[in-house]
Amino acid sequence: MKKIINFGLPIIFLGLAVLFFVLNPNEHEIFPKCVFHSATGYYCPGCGSQRAIHSLLHLNFAGVMGTNFLFLPAVLLFIYHYTFLFLNNKFKWRLPNIFSFKSTPWIILGVIILFWILRNMPVYPFDILAPN
Repeated sequence: MKKIINFGLPIIFLGLAVLFFVLNPNEHEIFPKCVFHSATGYYCPGCGSQRAIHSLLHLNFAGVMGTNFLFLPAVLLFIYHYTFLFLNNKFKWRLPNIFSFKSTPWIILGVIILFWILRNMPVYPFDILAPN
């Protein structure tokens, strides 16, 4: 089972990366629409993430920040987490892990909720947080 995960998961991610690189979510109907936005008209914290992935794969960082402002920090946290695990397990480094603090999940949740609220406010400067 571990071999399937170690071999299959990277292939799935690579296939999705190729799909998002080749196809623009703005122009193709195969990408799912946000259920929350469709039902309420408000943006969820993830709205714009598919377009952000497409922009990131094309190294368009302004496009990433324009579609979902939290996407790039989330990617950086993801990279930090796996780099931390790799360096500490492979090379026995003793780097501090910010995810081991009890307050970290609460801070992340608070930032997401605050982002969710602010990106739905129709006044400047908060309206720039809405996906373009």
